[in-house]
Amino acid sequence: MKSPTPTLKLLAALLLGMGLAACSNLKEPASAGSIRAVPDTSRSTAADPDPDYAAEGAPQSSARSPRKPLVAPSPIKFEDAITRAGDKLFEDALAELGSGKRAVVIDPLIDANTGAQTVSTVKMGQQLQALLKQRRYSNFTVKPLTRQSLAEQPLLLIGTLTPVNVERAIDTPPDAFRVWLTVIDLKTRRVVAKQIDRATVGSVNPEPLPYFRDSPSWHKDKTVMGYINSCQVNTQVGDPADPDYLSRLPAAAVINEAMLAYNDGKIGDANALYKEASGLADRGDLRVLNGLYLTSWQLGQRDAAQDAFGRLVASGLEARRLPMKLLFKPGTVNFNDLGDLPTQYQLWLATMAREAGKTPACMKVVGHTSRTGSASANERLSLRRAEAVSKLLEGRDRSLRTRLSVGGVGSREALIGLGTDDQRDALDRRVEFRVVDCI
Repeated sequence: MKSPTPTLKLLAALLLGMGLAACSNLKEPASAGSIRAVPDTSRSTAADPDPDYAAEGAPQSSARSPRKPLVAPSPIKFEDAITRAGDKLFEDALAELGSGKRAVVIDPLIDANTGAQTVSTVKMGQQLQALLKQRRYSNFTVKPLTRQSLAEQPLLLIGTLTPVNVERAIDTPPDAFRVWLTVIDLKTRRVVAKQIDRATVGSVNPEPLPYFRDSPSWHKDKTVMGYINSCQVNTQVGDPADPDYLSRLPAAAVINEAMLAYNDGKIGDANALYKEASGLADRGDLRVLNGLYLTSWQLGQRDAAQDAFGRLVASGLEARRLPMKLLFKPGTVNFNDLGDLPTQYQLWLATMAREAGKTPACMKVVGHTSRTGSASANERLSLRRAEAVSKLLEGRDRSLRTRLSVGGVGSREALIGLGTDDQRDALDRRVEFRVVDCI
């Protein structure tokens, strides 16, 4: 057999080198100097470490040149932080898009820990809208969030405001609110501009709007998580926005109308709009199910309210987590007794027991506290809250006695974390239900 010619030897060496390089790209761990994304998971704690700035860890696409990392500046007064971030965001959008005229639609900004609109997220939207109307941004025209405006494929502005702890400490009050702002071009369905900033704690009001305050559950379902993922560190400029979020934008437009009607006390109009939205939204959309429950209850339609709440519970069981808002008075195991909440809580507990009794699933009842008092006292109090609710459920369906367990996490998973013991951090004094494997 003849020995290989020099040309064949060279070709073989090149092919071998290419194969080794491909394997290396698949298997080689990141070096100490490489940059990796740190996903902003927005865990259920107000002291969630601020990923800072983890936007600087966003993956770089080989199809475009690396961009300057986003790094959150030092916290300043809320209004000043929004102006600082908004100006930079809109300047970057102009640089990316050129001088053409574009409509801008704002999908209401939210708290990323709870999915709720708050006093300050509304102010963010209003301030950004006013900024867009300034002369230097004359290329942009602000339009309302409607199905008609979405059909024009405008720019979409989204944003989150989240309590964080800069020192990455656990079980401590937040020392800043993180601001994420993102612009998505609905023509390309890609992100065209992003900014991160921080506001001082004392300048932010995290009190939820009436609809979110009154809802029986909080709102981090698949659609809301798609909003958050599109807005925060999981995307960078040039990346596609979350497809689940974008596909539900027509529903978001109707839901927005319904929420505005509810907040204005137009309960009948809101009920009709939530019914309309139910045909457009994801089957388990918590904003729709909460809205149908709230408006039916306030219209005196008890059977419709119970049906809507049953669908809320069934959706939670399917998702393996029921983020119900059974809330407590500070420092006690007594439920909030504002208005007709005691009557509503009786319906909630009866429905949860009935729906849970229909399935073979096991559930863990987890108690929570706000950030006042000692850590040890909060651990005990959170466990007592879980035990109290577990007993109430077992009293309504004896078959649950072998399928319920309890636990308390103190204030380690506070969603607000301010420790004010008022309406602003009411959601921290809760129990929630997690579907677990039966032992």
